[in-house]
Amino acid sequence: MVKLSNTAKKMIMVVLVLVGIAIVASAVYYRSFAFVPFALGAVLGGALNVVKIFLLNRIVEKTLAGDAGVTVRSFYAQYFFRFLLTIAVLLAAVFVPFISLWGAAAGVGTFPIAAYSMRFFKIED
Repeated sequence: MVKLSNTAKKMIMVVLVLVGIAIVASAVYYRSFAFVPFALGAVLGGALNVVKIFLLNRIVEKTLAGDAGVTVRSFYAQYFFRFLLTIAVLLAAVFVPFISLWGAAAGVGTFPIAAYSMRFFKIED
């Protein structure tokens, strides 16, 4: 089982809340079941962000623990992997007809907002 830091837990909560707000806002905007593709895209982007937070937490914990296997190259390799995951999700949203690209973009956009919002939380690890 992966032990998450308090920062990672709070980031996940912020991502989930923001995705929920985006889905509710799209339901209010469309006022019909036409919001479902947007909601699927937002959920896909939010799920990607949760995976990215898990990966980022793992590499940071290994680095702080002084693991000899973590090098600058492995840190950059994981960064590039997270970037490729983001590209894959956005491409999936482009080519899968029942997933909205705008919803996926809204879901992916929750990560930087969640990261920035950590400045306003009192985090005790």
